[in-house]
Amino acid sequence: MTAARIAVLGLGNLMRADDAVGMLAVQAMRADSQIPPSILLIDGGTLGLDLLYPLEGVTHLLALDAIEAGEAPGTVLRYAGDAIAEMPVTKSVHLLGFSDLIGAMRLIGTSPREIVVLGVQPTLVTWGTELTPAVQTALPKLLEAALAQLEAWLSEAEQPGAPQSGAWKSAVAESRRPSATRSLDQKSSPTTRQEEVVRPCSPAPAESAWYW
Repeated sequence: MTAARIAVLGLGNLMRADDAVGMLAVQAMRADSQIPPSILLIDGGTLGLDLLYPLEGVTHLLALDAIEAGEAPGTVLRYAGDAIAEMPVTKSVHLLGFSDLIGAMRLIGTSPREIVVLGVQPTLVTWGTELTPAVQTALPKLLEAALAQLEAWLSEAEQPGAPQSGAWKSAVAESRRPSATRSLDQKSSPTTRQEEVVRPCSPAPAESAWYW
């Protein structure tokens, strides 16, 4: 079995309000020194099949995006295994492109061994450069879920430089700082308690769709 090569792919459009959440999450991770340099952080935007080359050789792929799933705004969702095929891709141009991308990679035999998609239910996807309050509040939760998934993969692979649990907690704490992303200085909704939403860091079953 080939050595694990992990990539985090941020999808979305920075100019379309909540659609930017996946891209902003990757930007925050890139600024975090706790993320091992062995992990590829890719700004995928809306590139679709153009990502075939950047993802060549990746064995574990974590995609971050805004996902219209009909849930309450700010809900963090997780798709893995067969559940990825059931994602509501028809309501997102770039998720449709992501689905085509994975299909093409499978066709040419370069599909990652494991794929996980973490998303946030958007409130508003229209022209704008700021996240809505519900999605702004969900951004640290998305980052925490992403860090938990990376920790699980790194532990499985026993890669050199994999951070201990304390370092990951530090990384999550850093991601909550106002300087972590473009819009983390906005106030969270007073009715939302983010510490009650994120579940403990543990890997999910191979075929699952989770909701926070």
